[in-house]
Amino acid sequence: MKVLDILKDLVYPEKPVCLACGRRYDHSEIEGVCDRCLARFSFITDACPVCGREVVPATLIEGQPCPECKEERPPYNYARSVFTYSGYAREVLLEYKYGHRPDLAEPFSQMLFLYYDEYFKDRDIDFLIPVPMHGDRKTYRGYNQAARLAKELSKKIKVEYKDVLFRVKNSLPLYTLTKKARKLELEGAFELKDKIDPAIFEDKNILIIDDIITTGTTSSEISHFVLKEMGAKNVYVLTAASVPVKLD
Repeated sequence: MKVLDILKDLVYPEKPVCLACGRRYDHSEIEGVCDRCLARFSFITDACPVCGREVVPATLIEGQPCPECKEERPPYNYARSVFTYSGYAREVLLEYKYGHRPDLAEPFSQMLFLYYDEYFKDRDIDFLIPVPMHGDRKTYRGYNQAARLAKELSKKIKVEYKDVLFRVKNSLPLYTLTKKARKLELEGAFELKDKIDPAIFEDKNILIIDDIITTGTTSSEISHFVLKEMGAKNVYVLTAASVPVKLD
């Protein structure tokens, strides 16, 4: 690079590129995604205090658990999601998940950090554990999107990352199944990886990390496994997005 070009970059540095829309931007609350794109995300503030999903309309629960959690309370202490899985945010998250865009893990992990700081900082979390992906899917996609989120978040909050779960069953897409069928599909789907001592997690506080809560079945089954088979004291869940609970 010529000296004049170097000086030009120092005086007039190029603006960063938004990883979502590809445009250069001046400022953003989240590094890597411009404010214009962030304004199109529906960030969750009022939600079910148990599953953390947005309830529509929220006025019908007024801080009480949503009907799904009242009917059957999940085994985890509580879950939180950063934004609603809809509209533009859904498009960007799908790009991260299926479009081979691992670079989007960084801005998403920044969003997770903000919600961790708000909802989990005082819970004395001992380990972050990502939701595992079956080997066939990982080979096809190239990476486990939940694991990348957990790794990046681990660096930011200084909590140890533990990729210790193995997905035995390559289950069907859960959104296509009934609630009962979803539970049956995930029975026995998760195990500890070889040579992992479950005693490491005994009486520990675990935070499960995933990209999306769609039905909540996966989070519940993993939480049950971590509590029963690994002896954890408390289990919490944090995801980038979740599908709203819609009330009639």
